[in-house]
Amino acid sequence: MAKCIDVAIVDDHQMFADGLSRLIASLDSRFRCRTISSPLSALGQIADGRRFDLIISDLIMDSINGIAFLRALRNRGVKTPVLIISGITTAPPIEEALRLGAKGFLPKSAPSDVLSDALEAVLAGEIFLPPDLWSVYEENHHSANRAHTDEIGPRPQLSQRQIEVLQLVSEGYSNRDIASMLKVSENTVKTHVKRVFNLLDVNSRAACVRKAQNIGLIR
Repeated sequence: MAKCIDVAIVDDHQMFADGLSRLIASLDSRFRCRTISSPLSALGQIADGRRFDLIISDLIMDSINGIAFLRALRNRGVKTPVLIISGITTAPPIEEALRLGAKGFLPKSAPSDVLSDALEAVLAGEIFLPPDLWSVYEENHHSANRAHTDEIGPRPQLSQRQIEVLQLVSEGYSNRDIASMLKVSENTVKTHVKRVFNLLDVNSRAACVRKAQNIGLIR
């Protein structure tokens, strides 16, 4: 009997997740799909010992987005291949997704044969992008590298607690979540975040995480 392939579908739109689960199961009888409504729930299941052969994650979700989910998986040493799917029509963050370890990026509008190709490639350890997204990736690659170079500057000195807060911010946790995890008040977390913003000369969480990674403060 062929070995089952356990697939986690992480998407907060249950109707889409259920439909994708049925479609994948129809492609190959070996696929056994589990839908998970949030990245935080998926991280909890993995921490509890649940293992998957493949994770398919939506890019845009209410709790934390697919990029933050990838970062959290990477920081926890999870080696499971991840395929990011997205319904956005703007240029997707392919560069960042691949840098964080994603094995592929697929539009939700892709036909089932392209989905089948993506699953086969990713499970074989290959990188998969549809032809049009390869073009987007190549066009953005050089500009992304230039932006990376421009953002590198002096490395500020952060306290250990500030680094801990920054790491949790990079994983998509809210100030309230961080306060609970570190057993401090939410105001204390807000103070740390504000101080980190000042030290890094940024004014948003996304810019803060990106710059901290570029100068090696966090992974």
